[in-house]
Amino acid sequence: MLLAAVLTAAPLVPSSARADVAHLRNGRTLAVAGYRVEGERIVLLMEGGGEMALPNRQVLSIQRVPQDGAATEATPAPPPSGPAGERLVAPQAGPQAPAAPSPADAPILIPSAAVQDRTALRLVASQIARKYRVDERLVLAVIEVESRYDAFAVSPRGALGLMQLMPETAARFDVRNPYDPIENIDGGVRYLKELLDRYSGQRRLALAAYNAGEEAVEHFSGIPPYRETILYVDRVLRLLGR
Repeated sequence: MLLAAVLTAAPLVPSSARADVAHLRNGRTLAVAGYRVEGERIVLLMEGGGEMALPNRQVLSIQRVPQDGAATEATPAPPPSGPAGERLVAPQAGPQAPAAPSPADAPILIPSAAVQDRTALRLVASQIARKYRVDERLVLAVIEVESRYDAFAVSPRGALGLMQLMPETAARFDVRNPYDPIENIDGGVRYLKELLDRYSGQRRLALAAYNAGEEAVEHFSGIPPYRETILYVDRVLRLLGR
């Protein structure tokens, strides 16, 4: 379920600069002095010495706590891999700018436990949908049908994450970590917007292409006669009709 590429070890976080809090999938939190990424596992450096190696998916986020004790927003844990060995993390808020950004341009932050919190994920999805001017209800319905808000979902065909992006689609929209909710939704919404534009706002065709691919829609000059695709389009549209 993890990406196959190998990530070079991330630089350790000096304990003199700050302590970190690792949020685990099982609900536990651990105070750590730093961490590094080794392929498909994260090695946590425990305060007081010692190390703990865990699979990537077991660490939901690393919350950074400066020396003054004020915890910053938690960011998703280092993802499994990146094409050039770079460290991949979710966008974070930078230093205060002279002028506040507009809501659509503001950094999107997700709390540490949000990858399992449907309400938080819906809020993030709505914000991203507004950013790209795509109907929020459509985006939420697609996520519901695609993954039921499971950020770690993997289909038998290899589609990944909340919006079930195929690896080639993820690469096309520069989604480097499809298990990161922000990256996954951002890429999925951009793809959905591209399809809506391509088919002049016709939702049925856009949804069919999202499920079966643009080539199939072009080949059949409409919704492909695939049972899965027909049911998929109907399910999404039924959710919109609620």
